[in-house]
Amino acid sequence: MMYRGIVIHGLQNGRKFGFPTANVKLDNAPEIGKGVYAVKLEVIGQQYKGMLYVGTRPTLDLNELSFEINILDFHKDIYDEMLSFEIIKKIRDEQRFDNVNALIEQLKMDRKAVRAALADPRRRLARKSDVPAIMEIINQGKRRLKSLNVDQWQEGYPNEEAVLEDIARKQGHVFVLDGEIIAYAAFVFDWDPYYENIDGKWLTDNPYVVVHRIAVADKHSHQGYAKFILKCAEKVAIKKGVHAFRIDTHMANHYMRNLIRSAGFMLCGIVQVRDGKRLAYEKAISQ
Repeated sequence: MMYRGIVIHGLQNGRKFGFPTANVKLDNAPEIGKGVYAVKLEVIGQQYKGMLYVGTRPTLDLNELSFEINILDFHKDIYDEMLSFEIIKKIRDEQRFDNVNALIEQLKMDRKAVRAALADPRRRLARKSDVPAIMEIINQGKRRLKSLNVDQWQEGYPNEEAVLEDIARKQGHVFVLDGEIIAYAAFVFDWDPYYENIDGKWLTDNPYVVVHRIAVADKHSHQGYAKFILKCAEKVAIKKGVHAFRIDTHMANHYMRNLIRSAGFMLCGIVQVRDGKRLAYEKAISQ
């Protein structure tokens, strides 16, 4: 879930400790325990990684609950800007330290843990030997959709034959983290016959990339990897000189609809695909 709010002025204690933070006045404060979290965030139109602190700063003898984010590798003034973030992993509970130096040392360890938790997976072309792992991830996705009463992917497709065709056409991609395949997607640059007729209007008539069969393993779902896959597809498209990106999703798949909108796509209409009508989106991509 995404949380959003305005960056406000704080006490600037984090800056004194070498960990400047964006203090966020949230519209929808998460009901989570006090502590330190790894988050992915967006501010001034760009995406970043960060370390969120939720708590009352007991080491400093303060008692007001605050939401503060140390944005990794970031040095801009963003007061009064809108910031949104997604919690990826809890790092630890809130603690009281004997002194500020002990707090700083812990924050250094926290930041290392956050970087590890938010490490990007490595993308590579899928191989035939990957098919069992890919199909397990796809089947997990099918079960998640079924649990949400979404009839997408419930008629046997995507199947092993589709994945093998992706591999043969060198359009299937796996995403590997710590030696484990955690996600799969097909980046397709051919004209899609299902997109030839649209109840609506595409933004462009340009060559485009389409991402099909996005699937993320259960234990890595809702951690920002689907959005990472879309960004990877954009980078591949740009290298090929393609500057349009199309995608479709089931009308009841609200997670994908929110993801697609947050990635900057515009709804263009409805297309008829293999197993029903789908909402169709497009966006222009550039350097």
